[in-house]
Amino acid sequence: MDRAELTHQTQSKYSIELLDIVKEFSTADGRGRLRVIDGLTIRVKSGSFSVIIGPSGCGKSTLLNIVSGISTVEKGRIVVDGYDIVNNPSFKRKIGYVFQSPRLLEWRTLKENVIFALNAVGNTPKEQWDEIAERYLKLVGLDGFINYYPLQVSGGMQQRAAIARAFAIKPEILLMDEPFSHLDEITAETMRNELIRIWSTEGERKTVVFVTHDLREAVYMADEIFMLTPRPARLYKHYKVDVPRKLRTPESEELFEVFKEISKDFHEMIKAESVSMK
Repeated sequence: MDRAELTHQTQSKYSIELLDIVKEFSTADGRGRLRVIDGLTIRVKSGSFSVIIGPSGCGKSTLLNIVSGISTVEKGRIVVDGYDIVNNPSFKRKIGYVFQSPRLLEWRTLKENVIFALNAVGNTPKEQWDEIAERYLKLVGLDGFINYYPLQVSGGMQQRAAIARAFAIKPEILLMDEPFSHLDEITAETMRNELIRIWSTEGERKTVVFVTHDLREAVYMADEIFMLTPRPARLYKHYKVDVPRKLRTPESEELFEVFKEISKDFHEMIKAESVSMK
């Protein structure tokens, strides 16, 4: 029995465990190393909606790339669904990824974009592709636009299609990198509500790791929030947002109290980091 199988048998309640992670990149001149993540440990519970916040450039997107397998690490353990993937690099992650921009193929319809993802993942019979694509586009409110091309619909509708594409492959884990940052606030608020509605739908509740720089968005969306320090990223604080989702509205006093606490901590962290760098 290899180490990965042994880890899997523990049946951890965590879907993702990043343990003492260190990540470095080469400097611009190629002569040195830039440390962007320094001894970071985060544990994300299975089925949770977890949000990562931190100042710009602290390594939030890099962290998602590490979980997805796009990027490797210099040190640490990465355990995904019970498998130590550093020691078992052949482990196939079933992960959906929604980026800041929709990244749709402009020469394919919205439906064809979803089918393209189903084909790429390759674990769904071809005869089911049409039905699955149409189902998820309907789930995000695009059933009247499945045969439209990306440039024929709005930016918000394109991002809905990107979310449909991510859910359609039935990932165990869904990574989202500031997916609403390019939208106007009214559209972004609609998309946040739609995402939570879809995520809460029976059979669709995935483990979500959502990156944002918007503290209000973080509080509104999250079960748990992980606050990272400026680069090199370390875990500064971990919060649980216990406000029931049915009470989460823009006017919610309960959410506002959580926001005030996190906002205060965030600004204190930035101030402390600034002083330490002098």
